[in-house]
Amino acid sequence: MTPDVSDGSKGGGCGPVDRGGMAAYNFLRRLNVDAGADVKQAVNAEVTTYRRRYGWTLLFIGVGVIAVSIFTQSSVSASQSAAATPADAHPEFPAGEGRETVLRLCSQCHSANIILASGQDRVGWENTITKMARLGAKGNDEDFSDIADYLTTNFPATAVKKVFVNMATDKQLADLLGISQDDAKAMVVYRDKMKGFTSIEDMKKVPGVDAKKIDAVKDRLIFGAGSTKPATPAN
Repeated sequence: MTPDVSDGSKGGGCGPVDRGGMAAYNFLRRLNVDAGADVKQAVNAEVTTYRRRYGWTLLFIGVGVIAVSIFTQSSVSASQSAAATPADAHPEFPAGEGRETVLRLCSQCHSANIILASGQDRVGWENTITKMARLGAKGNDEDFSDIADYLTTNFPATAVKKVFVNMATDKQLADLLGISQDDAKAMVVYRDKMKGFTSIEDMKKVPGVDAKKIDAVKDRLIFGAGSTKPATPAN
């Protein structure tokens, strides 16, 4: 007897219902695979877009950090240059460790130029520093030690007496240069009229002065002021 395969309920065959169901199953499976592929493609596209945006963000942040760093370094360099300017106004002070500290602290109550006329040994400079600290010079132990080292090295004790040209009396100038009192007085009048000498060349411009006599004692001449304001004792 031949099995009835019209409904697929008997035998091993597949009836129309089974074939239809399988077709529907395969269709849905393909639909699911296609949908999954679309989702995966969309996710990949989103990830790629995110990576690009993240990369650009990092790039902009990096550029910003570099720009800030360069600006900061420029500002620091400018500040350092500005801070060094007052020290550069004293070429008579040799370069070396402690120079900036000397010019900064020793200008609090007088012109740093006064040091040029005060060569001393280590003990002498330490005594002077102690005196200045009592009079109100502001600094720590390291500052004062650096000052003592610098001054002892660059301004040792000497028998040569130096003169502040812009503070000297006519008698002092006469004795120093070996000129007459009248010539020295004329030099003082010219100096005061010019509001002080700034260099040896200014001294040589005094009418009737013997430039050779000035050159002969140039190592003993100190230009600039010897004192800017009186020291005030610390409380």
